[in-house]
Amino acid sequence: MGITPVAPNLATSDKCVPGWHSSLPALGCRYAPRRRGNTVLTHNYFSLDGDVKDVYMQTTFLALLGPAATSCTNVLYRPETLTSPYRPWKFRVRNIIFCNVSFTQTTITDFEFTNCTFQRCLFIGTIFRNCRFTSCHFVNCNPHRVEFEECFLDPRSFVNCIPERRYANIGVYLFQELLRNSRQQAQPDFSDEAQYHFRRWQRFQLRQELGESRPLRSKCGMGLRFIGYLVFDLTAGSGMRLGRLMISALCLLLFISASNWLFAGLFGLQQNARNIVSFIDAFYFSAVVMTTLGFGDITPTTWIGRLFVSGEAIIGFTLFALLASTMYRRFSS
Repeated sequence: MGITPVAPNLATSDKCVPGWHSSLPALGCRYAPRRRGNTVLTHNYFSLDGDVKDVYMQTTFLALLGPAATSCTNVLYRPETLTSPYRPWKFRVRNIIFCNVSFTQTTITDFEFTNCTFQRCLFIGTIFRNCRFTSCHFVNCNPHRVEFEECFLDPRSFVNCIPERRYANIGVYLFQELLRNSRQQAQPDFSDEAQYHFRRWQRFQLRQELGESRPLRSKCGMGLRFIGYLVFDLTAGSGMRLGRLMISALCLLLFISASNWLFAGLFGLQQNARNIVSFIDAFYFSAVVMTTLGFGDITPTTWIGRLFVSGEAIIGFTLFALLASTMYRRFSS
């Protein structure tokens, strides 16, 4: 007969809801929760909160996940392994909320989690091996040095996993590990998603390093890199967001078309020895230049016009090459 823990009221509980981390400063990395008697010390991202139950046997923990269970709360799992008792078949866990649970330095093998939520859990040094996650969410968890081997999981499940950007190094490592797993398992969609968030957390880490005491020359270089990462993310989704990239390309084309139309006289944009006067002509000329088709029916006749149009061609070539690459990667996967 399994033990059925009482499901927490997530609407009113101050323990297992998003935002719990707002008052928890980082006190350093620990590979096991700090304890005082049977109470885990609070206010530490690397520790559990409040009174917890020590579990020393796998069978005891599996009993908490029985058919009637809806939650598993305040548990410190002590064994180094958690393996399906039905191997080679997976042990299925469905519709369970894991709250304030520690799997620190545990190897979890052959488990299938479906529609599960992990809130404020510790996965410090945890290894997931041959596991599957379907419609799962990780909220305010600590995945420091987690590893995934032959797993099926969507990186978007971890979007809300790390509560604060000051743990950017953990975010970088997490999505780098998810990227490696996705590539090894030939999951191109998951790989693109993991790479997007990996670059995003790289930017957070770079911004964090900018606040540290460094030489001015080093800070200038890092600042330029940060601006480049930020612009690339906002305009192209770090090369992983096709819709954002197409919108940016269209906006840039309209901006350049408007510039060519407003300054047609300054640029000397002529067709049949006369300056172009309509926005349609300017849009047509800009599209031809940015796609490097170069029909030659409209040409700049002043040095400033030739310089500006040359810049348009370089920007257009780079942008549309990136657009073509992103479209190929999206549809070929």
